[in-house]
Amino acid sequence: MKIPQLLLFFLLFICSSNYSIAKKSLRHYPLLILPVFKDEITKQYVTQIYQRTPLVPVNLTVDLGGRFLWMDCENGYISSSYKNVPCGSRPCKLSGSQGCYGSSCPVPPRPGCNNNTCSHIPYNPINRTSTDGELAQDVIALWSTNNYRNDSKILSSSANGVMFSCSDDLLLQKLAYGVKGMAGLGNGYTGLPSQLARVFRLPRKFTICLSANTQSNGVILFGEGRSTYEVLTYTPLLKNPVSTAGAYYPGEPSVEYFIGVEKILVNGKNVPIDSKLLAINKSTGVGGTKISTVVPYGTMETSIYKAFKHEFLKAIDKVPIAKPIRPFELCFNSSNLATLTGLIIPQVSLVLQGDQNNTTWDLSMDNFMASPIDSSDLLCLGFLDGGKNSETSIVLGGIQIEENLLEFDLVKKRMGFKSLYMSSLLKCSNKFS
Repeated sequence: MKIPQLLLFFLLFICSSNYSIAKKSLRHYPLLILPVFKDEITKQYVTQIYQRTPLVPVNLTVDLGGRFLWMDCENGYISSSYKNVPCGSRPCKLSGSQGCYGSSCPVPPRPGCNNNTCSHIPYNPINRTSTDGELAQDVIALWSTNNYRNDSKILSSSANGVMFSCSDDLLLQKLAYGVKGMAGLGNGYTGLPSQLARVFRLPRKFTICLSANTQSNGVILFGEGRSTYEVLTYTPLLKNPVSTAGAYYPGEPSVEYFIGVEKILVNGKNVPIDSKLLAINKSTGVGGTKISTVVPYGTMETSIYKAFKHEFLKAIDKVPIAKPIRPFELCFNSSNLATLTGLIIPQVSLVLQGDQNNTTWDLSMDNFMASPIDSSDLLCLGFLDGGKNSETSIVLGGIQIEENLLEFDLVKKRMGFKSLYMSSLLKCSNKFS
């Protein structure tokens, strides 16, 4: 874990050595900051929060569409401010829970097992496993700043507990080394954006900017996370009435972030796609396009992928195809390329729903071409075949959103975006320093 780098990031990010721990409202410190680094081995995006009493640092994998914060409570969870969420309580009902612990927990109880306690289903989308977990509350602390210029910082602690779900350590399998759970940023009552907005009196808005470089950190900002001079392009956030999580209660809606892709363009040419696949089926929840931080490379339903691959190959027909390396399915030998710009690498664009008219998201080459770790000579298409019966037709993964400034406005139900790849100075690693 690059914890020293995280601390260094804070120093560079805020440009101030004067900080304090404040257990108060953020009326004068309206912006919460989470550093995010890309784990070189797993490609997961990892952040760090402070939790419990006394505060301890906890490393978490970021799950943009996760329903809530969950972490291992079996190993060394000690806190004087830990509280279970009682069955039938208002927070339990609003969380969507349909489960409750009975009277089988030990006496005295321990974190993760209290009688008459609301239960939920923490889920690990990396290894696709879930378990039954106690819903609890505890103090949480994040770094904050009082304005966009980051003149000072404090470590601000919540006066009230932030809800999370306990899990056992089996759910940590396949997570990055040292990670103790997952930070769910989903659009729901228990998602971190909504909880932090309530606890710290912030707007229900957050900004995510992921660095493509494993040696430098990106950031997640809660509150007014960007300066007013930045011009973003907006597209509506769509609601999927059916959960697409691997584990959920019957009737639970999705809290993941869906956007409306109307067309895919390759060098301005429309890729022929069955338009029904681009829409969300309101009865089954199948179809549509969502954004994910737990999928390293984007996926497309088989017919969409084949059509996209066909148009891509036509546009790059003079470049020799190389034997692909898993998980990629289409690779080229970059040593044979005279250049990686212009007409050699086609322009890939997504035509999205807009507030009034359709709007275009032009992807940088780095958002759809990747180099396998074990072969520096190969350049591969960073979209994969998601299968014929894929639940979501298009998933935009980590590589697609890296070095893009994405603002999720949960009140206005829209996502703003701006690519930083075209800038020689502005990157997610130094965007807010």
